[in-house]
Amino acid sequence: MKDMIRKMDMAILNAKFKLREKKEANDQLIVMFIIIAVAAGIAGLVYLFATGTLLPNFQNKITTLINNWFNHA
Repeated sequence: MKDMIRKMDMAILNAKFKLREKKEANDQLIVMFIIIAVAAGIAGLVYLFATGTLLPNFQNKITTLINNWFNHA
């Protein structure tokens, strides 16, 4: 019985030790996901800004240029 209790105690201690070990790969993955999330947020803001302000002006200029090109008769 004492052997069984000692083995279970050792198993619990081993599990605690394994949980407390710091793994570098986990930190790197978290940093990578944070970088991707920030980049996606910035890309979304740039897209919203561009479609709201820059794209309509550019589209109107291109449409006017094409219409003038074909309406010179």
